[in-house]
Amino acid sequence: MFNALTFDEEILKRAGSKNCSHIYYAGKKEIGGDKVTNFRIVDEDFRGKVTGNVYLSSVLLDEDIIDKVIESVLTEKSKIIINACSTLDEVGSCDKRYGVTPIGLAHKYGLLEGAYVAGCTYLDKDDIDLMIQSGAEAILTPSLTMGEGMGIPPLRMLVSLGATVHLGSGSAEFNKEGDMLFEKNLISLAVSGANCTRKAIAESDLEKMLKYR
Repeated sequence: MFNALTFDEEILKRAGSKNCSHIYYAGKKEIGGDKVTNFRIVDEDFRGKVTGNVYLSSVLLDEDIIDKVIESVLTEKSKIIINACSTLDEVGSCDKRYGVTPIGLAHKYGLLEGAYVAGCTYLDKDDIDLMIQSGAEAILTPSLTMGEGMGIPPLRMLVSLGATVHLGSGSAEFNKEGDMLFEKNLISLAVSGANCTRKAIAESDLEKMLKYR
């Protein structure tokens, strides 16, 4: 199984990590382990030079930080996870300031090509189409998103439009063992409930989301 995003620096000590062939970890420092790919969190407190894989906490950060991320990602060809469309406030603020959604802004910055996009709670069809055209892949962290009261991601629309979707465990607060089967079952039930449809997402599609590709 693949844990596509965790912020838990103790993840390798959790029972759930034993079943994972690979883990993407985002933090301020790196953690060791053959099956871990590290992403440096770049947020409003970030200082210094951006190097290596990046977790961009928001496309609405100060322009100097965004410029550093753009330069690093485009020149080093490193991996990037962009947190986008997590809240309605974020989407509204982005539209007011730039006239586009966070996904549209990431595309304008040249960051969406081949990126991973986390958050994804308030995507619309145009966002998803743009992600697919750019080769960007979605990362959903069901327990974190719902635990923080952000809402239920539009997984059914992502799947029906042909987007590539991965699942992550987020933080240990809502998934103490980093159990990816828990994340899979949680998003399955949530989407079924939101759509008033039993098994709204096929089991085969859910299984794909746990595979490391």
